[in-house]
This record gives sequence, C-alpha cells and structure tokens, in this order.
Amino acid sequence: MYIPHDLVARGSQALYSSPPNAQTAVTRNPGLLVSWWCTAFALTIIIVRLVGRYIRTEKLFREDKIMAWSIAPLLLRMAFAHCVLRWGTNNVVLTGMTPLELSRRELGSVLVLPARIFYAAFLWTAKYTVAEFLRRLYGQVWKKSYQQGLYILRGFLAITFIAVCIGTFTECSPFHHYWQVVPDPGPHCRQAYTQLLTLGAADIVTDLVLVCFPIPILLRSNLPIKRKVSLAALFSLSLILIGTTLYRITGTIERHGNQQFRSLLASLEILAAAACSNAIVLGSFIRDRGVKKQRFKHGSTSNSSTLDRPSIARIRPLRAALSYGSDIDLFQNLGMRLGPEFAADRSS
Repeated sequence: MYIPHDLVARGSQALYSSPPNAQTAVTRNPGLLVSWWCTAFALTIIIVRLVGRYIRTEKLFREDKIMAWSIAPLLLRMAFAHCVLRWGTNNVVLTGMTPLELSRRELGSVLVLPARIFYAAFLWTAKYTVAEFLRRLYGQVWKKSYQQGLYILRGFLAITFIAVCIGTFTECSPFHHYWQVVPDPGPHCRQAYTQLLTLGAADIVTDLVLVCFPIPILLRSNLPIKRKVSLAALFSLSLILIGTTLYRITGTIERHGNQQFRSLLASLEILAAAACSNAIVLGSFIRDRGVKKQRFKHGSTSNSSTLDRPSIARIRPLRAALSYGSDIDLFQNLGMRLGPEFAADRSS
C-alpha cells in the first residue's frame, strides 16, 4: 500500500512538541537524589554478586567478569547524568534565562549524549551477562541447536547496540545542533525521540528474546507443572524491564521530552536491570545451594584419610568444573539429562 510522503512527514512532526518549562532546584533535586540512589543500589547488587561468588568458589566465572565490567558504564553514566540533571539541556523554554544558565544548558546538552551511550552500554552488558549464563547452562546439554541459538543471540545483541548508537548520533543535522541553545535548534535535536524509540524498541525485543529463549528447555524437562511455572517466572523477570521501558517512552513523550523525567526513569530501569540480571545468582547464594570450596574441619577425619586419597583429589576439580559454582542446581532442577561424557564423569 502506498503512503504519501507528506502524510509520513506530518505524522513524524506530530510526534514532536514544544519544549517543557524549566524546573527549579527544588523540583530537580529529588530526581537527582533518586538517580544516585538507584545507581548505588545497582552497584551494591553487582558487588554482592562478585564478592559472594569469590567467597564461595575462589574464582569468578566469565559472566561474573562481564558483570564487573558493567560497573564502568554504570558510574560513567551517572557522572554525566549528574551534570545533566543539575544544569539541564536545550529542551526547555528559555524565557528569562541568564547567560550563565544558557552556557550550562549548552554543556548539559553535550554531556547528555555520552550519558545515553553509557546507559545503553550498561543495559546491554547486563543482557550479555544473562546470555553468557545461558551459554553455561545450555553448554551441558548435548544439543547443537541450543549453542547455535546462543551465537545468534549474542550477535543480535551486538547489532541492536550498534543500532542504538547510530540512532543516538544521527537524528540531528548539523551535528552541533545537538547542543545549540540559542536559536532553537528544532525539536529533532532537542527531544531526540529517534534515540528514545530506537533504544526502547531494541530494549524490548532483546528482553523478549532473553525471556523466550530458555522456554524450550523447560518444556523438554521432566519437572512438575508447578516447578515449570516457578522457573518460567524466574526467567521472565525481564518482563519488568519491558514495562519500565514502555512507561519511559510514553511518559517522556507526554512530558514533551522532559530530560529530568527521562533520566529518572532511566535510573530506575538501570536498577531493575541490575536486579533482574543478578537474581538467579543471588538467589542461589541465599539458598546456599551448590558445590562450594572444600573447607577443612578439625577432627572430622584423620590425616591419612585426608591426604592419601589421590582418586578423590582427581575427581574434585572435574566436579567443580561441571557444577559451575552454585548455579548447577538450576540446571539439575530443570530435569535435563547431561551428555554421556558428562554423565560418565559424574557417576565416577
């Protein structure tokens, strides 16, 4: 069906609107405080995961290291967002502003660009952590289709992140209009709805993929219906992020692209992403399940029985590798059968 170009242009223009009114320090500070609160709690969740893993296993697995790398974009994003929330951007009614306020808004409009990139970088790092955990989980199932699906999933995450970066930097032309305050650079440069919608769509689609990907292994398991439902709910925590993203998109547009509201909702989504991507691991810590490092107990065994067991010494590293720290219980609870090579080693 042919859609006239002028109709598309009018629909695009209808999405944009006039700038919102400027906020005072009294109305800005609560959002700034909540943003720092969300960042601090997200950082705490990550640190608890890393410290808990190392205490239990004396090593960090690959997805733990990936989650550790997410601390960098988390803190960098908040550093830039702090300036943006304090000084504002060019998306505001400029009536009655002093030259100093205009200069700060120009700087805030510059800093909001890297803040958006680091925000997306943290979200996608958290998604990749979940994908890496699924690789560990599915890696013990002798089915090539699962591993190929994981390769496709990781490639899809990379492509969507690149799309978000492109949407962040290509909406406004010329480029310096992103931070131009006077004269008005136009709604495309002030409100950046292309970046908002591109990131939102990519965020929702990737979260749906991460929710749906583990479903086949649940359907093939021998678990009771009640257990399947509880595990499906555990894997479906990312649906919380989808709801947050939808509210952030609609709420931002309704508020004429208000940057304070946009940054506040982004901070809440960061906290939710940190909680969802670490929930399974932290849950295993709370339940105190899984193989942990061996601890010597005085008087429990004799010296000869402890030291003169070469067969046990050879088996323990293999079991530790197969048990994947404290997360092997999740795999075992799924009722899946290990491959013959794994089953033979474990039976020994």
